Amino acid sequence: MFNNLLRLSLVLLLLPFFTYANVITLKDSAPKTYVVKPGDTLWDISNLFLHKPWHWPQIWRTNTQIINPHLIFPGDQLRLSINAKGQPIVDLIRGEQKTYIVRSPSTKQVLKSQQPIAVLPWHEIQPYFNHELVLSEQEYADLPAIVGNTKGTEYFANGDLVLVNQEELPMGEYRVVRKQQSLFNQNGEFLGIHIRHVAQGQALAPEMPQQSLVTLSSAKLEVKRGDRLIKELATKEVESVTNITAATEQRGNIIADVSQYQLSGKFSVVIIDVGSDDIARGTVMGIYQQGAAVIDAEPAQYLNETQTIERLFKQGDVLPQPWMKVGELLVFNVFSKVSYALVTRSSTVIRKGAIVAKP
Repeated sequence: MFNNLLRLSLVLLLLPFFTYANVITLKDSAPKTYVVKPGDTLWDISNLFLHKPWHWPQIWRTNTQIINPHLIFPGDQLRLSINAKGQPIVDLIRGEQKTYIVRSPSTKQVLKSQQPIAVLPWHEIQPYFNHELVLSEQEYADLPAIVGNTKGTEYFANGDLVLVNQEELPMGEYRVVRKQQSLFNQNGEFLGIHIRHVAQGQALAPEMPQQSLVTLSSAKLEVKRGDRLIKELATKEVESVTNITAATEQRGNIIADVSQYQLSGKFSVVIIDVGSDDIARGTVMGIYQQGAAVIDAEPAQYLNETQTIERLFKQGDVLPQPWMKVGELLVFNVFSKVSYALVTRSSTVIRKGAIVAKP
């Protein structure tokens, strides 16, 4: 019985990785028409129609009305139909731009400006996209550190002038960062240090031996001694992630939640142990998780219900549960050994150690 269940577990685990059909399948609940509303995202709308929402450009590819499937506006009506080849397509019925009439000594028409809806809720991701980084131990150790202030306090706030242990720190804007957590893969291999954005700092001109002065601003948390400074870089726009594709051979694990929660869910930002050599921004991956093992005894128990000593004397086979798909994520930022990803779908809570692979 144990061997049969083990074989079943392996089949269910490997099936998503070795079988892949690039087939567009509509949901039974897909609406015939849908009017785009402010606040919608392309992912939300595609999720109404498709089991695999990253396929949305394909159901619009034969429609000449939709020149760019990433540019859909509030007020547009999307109408689902099936073409002569039996393929699902979406027709666009574009709402006309509304006008405002401004009454004054002279009358003029002002067109109401519209912005296309986003692919995903980028406002949720933007802070992690620009301000959260992963560095090596040496890179973090080389950053200049805040060592104190003239008042002799350990914690600092907006407007405080702090001392930094680097002489002639170049003038300009800096990010104040703090080590959040060390990252390891499932084998215990060190992958990097996740650093958190704490505040902004402005380096001042006065020349001082062995130190520099920095003024703090835009603090999200109390700044404290030992926090580091990193030169502010040009802001990148996360909205540039529009080339969304499904993973093929890539496989890894969720190794952390950026907020250090034990459990993650939809719209959580997680860290996976797949780096820039193997994955690109915009990659969709499935999330696979295994239930607690069961002791096949009388009475049956979950393995984690028993104490270590009790397990030694417990009669019965240990039956591992199969790995089952519980969600999907989208990679939006990559580093040398790890990547950040947004959980876009989850049917249950997601734990550290979950497998990420072909969706």
